[in-house]
Amino acid sequence: MPLKIEDIKAKGYERVIHATNETTKLDCIIVIHNTKLGPALGGVRSWEYSSFEDQKRDALRLSEAMTLKNSICGINFGGGKAALNLKNVKKTPELYQSYGELVEFLKGKYLTAGDVNTFKEDLVECSKATKYVYGINVETSGPTSRGLFHAIKSTNDFINNSNDLKNVHISISGVGKVGGKLAILLAKAGAKITAASINYELIKKLKNEIDLVEVKPEDLFKTNCDIISPCALGGAINRSNQHQLKCKAIAGAANNQLENTTIAEWLLKNEIVYSPDYLVNSGGVIAIACEINNTENLLEKYLEKIADRLKPVLQDSKKNNESTDLVARRMAWKRINS
Repeated sequence: MPLKIEDIKAKGYERVIHATNETTKLDCIIVIHNTKLGPALGGVRSWEYSSFEDQKRDALRLSEAMTLKNSICGINFGGGKAALNLKNVKKTPELYQSYGELVEFLKGKYLTAGDVNTFKEDLVECSKATKYVYGINVETSGPTSRGLFHAIKSTNDFINNSNDLKNVHISISGVGKVGGKLAILLAKAGAKITAASINYELIKKLKNEIDLVEVKPEDLFKTNCDIISPCALGGAINRSNQHQLKCKAIAGAANNQLENTTIAEWLLKNEIVYSPDYLVNSGGVIAIACEINNTENLLEKYLEKIADRLKPVLQDSKKNNESTDLVARRMAWKRINS
């Protein structure tokens, strides 16, 4: 059975489509937010969404974040995202082949890659139906963690006047592929690590590699520390826990860490430095861009530049008494519109 594709109107977005296929059980929304810098580049998130509205909301917000991320990290791609609903659906090769057909339908306006719960084997199936899929042979968690490591050093330099991480206390929420690698990098640099995860086996494995203090996930954001690093899902800093924060700064890998932009203003008012997630977690998409442009030999140089791009954001925020989110967004849009 062919794809059933419906266009959805959304102000401020170039194109939003919802596609279904009764045979393969595909239920996917692809959002192309902005393509002024180039084709929209962003991964496909495979998730059990409770409703169509939740699925659409996630895709819209994530696609805008990709526009900001791709701009501020200096690559020539626009922002896009796909949200594939796995509620009551099993992953099958046919499902991702069907998703590939949807990507192909957009004729290169949207370039797809992996994201939460979308793995190499899924992308391989997708590639059977489209040439616009990337990241099959690129391991992105390593570049993401290394780029974030450089950003955390820059953040620490801003709050503690030193990029030496020895004895700096960093609390990590989520120790999966990115958070786990980050914890190891930080521990090797001499940082003191507190960590939390809903997956006990991941914490147990990490404890065999580095020294860390384990806390319950609900207690992580109460930790009295230098930097909190949210490395799980979005919305980690929200109205229910913002008043519990005892850190000097926030710098993590999760997308959309702040529940909304008013949290960024609250952090500014309460003198907690927020290093914008869409900048500091951009290592993965930089690695994908290097694959597309055949510039893999320059990857580590580009990852180090994340710290250089973060410095003026933090400095301008302090100088102008504006949230770092506002400053970073302005910088991203300036590049897009120049």
